[in-house]
Amino acid sequence: MYKGPLYIEEGKSNKKIIIFCVIVMIITIVIVVITGLLAYKMLNNDLNMSSKEEISGPKTVGKSEEIDNLNEENTEVVEEQENIKEENDVITFPKHDFALAMDSQLPQYSDVIAKKVVDVYYEETKKIYLTFDDGPSRLTDDVLDILKKYDVKATFFVLGNNVKTKPDVVKRAYEEGHFIASHGYTHVYSEIYSSPQAVLNEYNYCIDAIRNAIGVPNYNPHLFRFPGGSSGGKYEEVKRQAIELLKQNQITYTNWNCLTGDSAGSTTVEQMWNELNNTASGDDNLVILMHDAGDKEVTVQFLPQLIEHYQSLGYEFANYYDVMTE
Repeated sequence: MYKGPLYIEEGKSNKKIIIFCVIVMIITIVIVVITGLLAYKMLNNDLNMSSKEEISGPKTVGKSEEIDNLNEENTEVVEEQENIKEENDVITFPKHDFALAMDSQLPQYSDVIAKKVVDVYYEETKKIYLTFDDGPSRLTDDVLDILKKYDVKATFFVLGNNVKTKPDVVKRAYEEGHFIASHGYTHVYSEIYSSPQAVLNEYNYCIDAIRNAIGVPNYNPHLFRFPGGSSGGKYEEVKRQAIELLKQNQITYTNWNCLTGDSAGSTTVEQMWNELNNTASGDDNLVILMHDAGDKEVTVQFLPQLIEHYQSLGYEFANYYDVMTE
């Protein structure tokens, strides 16, 4: 039997199969190797990531929180400093020195202030200075009640001998923001105007009584109202000399530019209105003379009408605290 050609063909076919199988195996091995390498790389990356999170993750979070906390603390410090600055802007006297604190709130004297006292009469500002002479008396509390009701501050030119008998009333007036000034001690013209020095003595005696009443040992209004006014009458020369002596002792004085006549014949509200309207005519700033002596009941009745009338006209009520500071 002849088998040569057939045998050769079969041998070639087997060889091709073997080569094919070898190629498939190589490809399979390559794929397995590549797959293994990729898997290893991915696993290694995961491990590295986990390791980094364990090592640096908590520290990073902690650092961030620490920075946030520091920022919050810094913000609080800044706010606290701003609050302190605002407080310091409001408080104009040393917090821990009572004497200086009191001094910073007391009336002052200077040539500038003395000029301001005079200029009160000539300002065109529609202000009213309510002034009361000769108190305190049994009626002064009634006057204070009315002023408190309308939130109006006045100026009281007190007599020293009355202050000694009613110190609590003076203290109330002072603590409620009214200006307390001197009208002398006795109101006896023959004593007050016996000499320029007697005028100064009357001023000082009155101030001593005021200090004892209000409990402020260094209080000094630096402001005097002459009984009967600063000029005219048989004591005019003594008054003129007294003005110079008062100035040398850092004391100025004031009078008035209108009045109700409650110490010179006005015994009804209608009479007071007539007197006030006549004397206030032509002036913008009004320094109104009234009295809170014990026989001035009509003044107490008149006061609410006066305040309401001028409030309706747009006037501002002031007292000499607005003048006796620079």
